[in-house]
Amino acid sequence: MHRVQGRSATRVWVMPREGDGKVRSLDTTSCFVFHHANAYEKGDTLIVDSVCYENFPTIDPEMDFREVDFGSLPEGQLWRFKVNLASGTIEREVITSRCCEFPTLNPKNMGRPYQHVVIGTTHESVGNAPLQALMKLDLHNGTQSFWSAAPQGFVGEPLFVPKPNASTEDAGWILSLVYDAEHHRTDVVILDAQDFERGAIARLHLTHHVPYGLHGCFVPEMALC
Repeated sequence: MHRVQGRSATRVWVMPREGDGKVRSLDTTSCFVFHHANAYEKGDTLIVDSVCYENFPTIDPEMDFREVDFGSLPEGQLWRFKVNLASGTIEREVITSRCCEFPTLNPKNMGRPYQHVVIGTTHESVGNAPLQALMKLDLHNGTQSFWSAAPQGFVGEPLFVPKPNASTEDAGWILSLVYDAEHHRTDVVILDAQDFERGAIARLHLTHHVPYGLHGCFVPEMALC
């Protein structure tokens, strides 16, 4: 999925998973995407949930992060695209207009229908700003749950760790690195994925700060090559 240069549209490329068959391209509402949440098939329709920006959010790499005017940058919003392969059309709806990034979900539901997604978000409900909170969205009933590290905490990408042999999709833990600006250190914060209102069930204080970054992953065991 990419913005078509010089045109007010975004082009979606659809390629057969097995590598054989016709590659198709369809145009949809103009946007820019860094990260996708999930995608799955529903009959002749592909459901694609992505964090979208109206325009590319450009930041000078040499600029001091503390001097960035976030209000001048387009905020990321979670959009749902419905790509109808039979009609060759794409419908778009906004799942949440709240500024957000770095979605995560139960890895067992990747590429499959799902109900719950957790994503980094702003402390305030409107406007663009650094991510200081985590938001859980129920895509079936539209409910939202929040946990915030503001005013001195800044969250990294959340990770979903499923409970062994869980019978429900959201049974697990949410892990996130949180930079504690007050003490200049980083905490590993753990939330109950089914009960955000409970708050952090564990906060592991690291002895140093971790440079504020973007991505991480969880694996059940470590393999040294």
